Amino acid sequence: MTTRTRERRSRHDRRRSAKRARRLRLIGLGIALGLFAGLVYGIRWPMHLHRHWHITETIPLSRPNSLALDDDGALRYVTQATIPGALVRLTDTRPKLVFGDFGEPDGLLVEDRILTVSEAEDDGRVMAYNRDTARLRVLARMQRPEGLLRRPDGSLVVAQNVPEGRLWVLRDDAEPAVLVEGLNKPESLCNLPDGRIGIAESGRGRIVAYGPQGLEVLADDLDNIDRLACPADGSLWAVISRVRSGRLVHIVDGRHRTIARHLRQPQGIVLLPDGSLYLAESRANRVLRLAPRD
Repeated sequence: MTTRTRERRSRHDRRRSAKRARRLRLIGLGIALGLFAGLVYGIRWPMHLHRHWHITETIPLSRPNSLALDDDGALRYVTQATIPGALVRLTDTRPKLVFGDFGEPDGLLVEDRILTVSEAEDDGRVMAYNRDTARLRVLARMQRPEGLLRRPDGSLVVAQNVPEGRLWVLRDDAEPAVLVEGLNKPESLCNLPDGRIGIAESGRGRIVAYGPQGLEVLADDLDNIDRLACPADGSLWAVISRVRSGRLVHIVDGRHRTIARHLRQPQGIVLLPDGSLYLAESRANRVLRLAPRD
């Protein structure tokens, strides 16, 4: 190798090292700015709870998404919107991985020994995991399956979160069938006390009910609605999922009451018999238990 060639290579190596160093400095600066912005946001706009509610428990967990109670009524299972996605079981010491290595999770059902999870991807799966055998079975594939709901007849309803969204019915030994079509990005589902299906239709910012008479609007003005919970008293709980300005809304007789605001991308919600609830605050990396004050 000639002296001139060595000099050219040396100059090339120095330029490449300088570029790499600048890139690393920019990445470090971006991370620092992001952390600083998050700190400033948290200080200026902290989470605000309605005066009649308070936090009774905080569970640290990376990117919690959907929540489910176990047979004993305790919060046991949580999906995580990490990369890759994961389903974990909460224990007294630390979360225990049930299964992972899948795309972005969304819906979650726990029934007897079967855990059902939907994968919010373009070619997403609806998966059933048997806790006893550790067997994972794919029930269906479709574009962006999200909300899951078990109906009294045993069928499984899946919400397809696309602009021309549908509700699909899955039954054992049968092809998926369309139950409802013409929805705009349906996400979460729930069984209403009167037997109809409650649907969080995020594309139109509203909650609708589907039954024998078709669709009926129950509540609107809910931009970015993501999750839905329907207690036996006929009220509605809506999770408005925004990265830094999420809200938890309770709707009674058509009147909206914000229970929590300035949430950092709230996601899953599950109601408890004592009137309290668990809420996944994904970007804050925690699950909160909220309860009404005595």
